[in-house]
Amino acid sequence: MTHRKLRRSGLYLLLIALLVVLLFPIYWTFQSSITPSRLILSTNPPLLPIELDMTAYADVILRRPILLWLGNTMLISIVATFVGIVLSLLAGYSLSRFRTAGNKIMGFLLLLSRMLPASLIVIPVYMMFSGAKMINSYTALILMNITNIIPFSAWMMKGYYDSIPRELEEAANIDGCNWYGAFTKVVLPLTLPGIAAVSIYSLILCWNEFLYARTLAYDQARWVFTVGLASFIGEHSINWSQIMAGGILFIIPLVIAFVFLEPFLVGGLASGSVKG
Repeated sequence: MTHRKLRRSGLYLLLIALLVVLLFPIYWTFQSSITPSRLILSTNPPLLPIELDMTAYADVILRRPILLWLGNTMLISIVATFVGIVLSLLAGYSLSRFRTAGNKIMGFLLLLSRMLPASLIVIPVYMMFSGAKMINSYTALILMNITNIIPFSAWMMKGYYDSIPRELEEAANIDGCNWYGAFTKVVLPLTLPGIAAVSIYSLILCWNEFLYARTLAYDQARWVFTVGLASFIGEHSINWSQIMAGGILFIIPLVIAFVFLEPFLVGGLASGSVKG
């Protein structure tokens, strides 16, 4: 029993140490946002807040259009996530159920598109949208986020579909359902935890996207939060306190969403592992 307690205590200490390492960047961001700039730029910046200064938050909220940035981010992320998930549900089902040469090639191309670094294709993407007169539009930003979502989400959903026995669909076909009826009435309800998990991950991908948002939207009215934060970096100076304060404000909506959706995320991951 003593040996078991020691092992459990050691495991708890390891988990606490890992938690400290993982959460330290968030803590340092918050600590830097409430610390005066002269202390942040000092030779030995304080590890603990010794002088509180909320000026950075006031400046970010009152002098920067963060509500506009937040609204743009939410609009683009929610629309892109919804459309991307709908398309990924169909693409993942096709990859799982139809074993054809064309299907394999399409699956390989999806993986290949995910492997390509964004910096490699950003110039062709800009030229394509420029030729289509779609630069500086919400449509261009939403489409690029959708293309980022689909490869990841389609292969994730394929794994969930693979875990569902085909016999369930065959039984639905015997009862008179076509493939669409079997898909919507039998398969989709069984993959709801997976859909929730993939939706959360897709939302995070859209929320944090920067490169295409910076390239395809030059008008400040179309900026998302990540681009707005980058504007704090000046040519000759960087306002670290405001950047850190903006970063904290930027992650608050995601934290709130994660708190409410965490049961679905854990349930989706557990469901996929058990079925697999």
